[in-house]
Amino acid sequence: MAKHITLLDLVTVVSSLARSDAEVVATVIYLVNSGKVRLAGNFRGARFALEPDGAVAA
Repeated sequence: MAKHITLLDLVTVVSSLARSDAEVVATVIYLVNSGKVRLAGNFRGARFALEPDGAVAA
């Protein structure tokens, strides 16, 4: 079963372990889109798309 977590909490945990902002973004997108974590709060049910220019769309 996937863990439910707020986007803020997820970013906080991942950023404490990541070496760069790009790694934080890529890891958060992977965890959310793969279903390994499910977002709670304002972003509940959200998925993210990484655009070819590096922009992130929710």
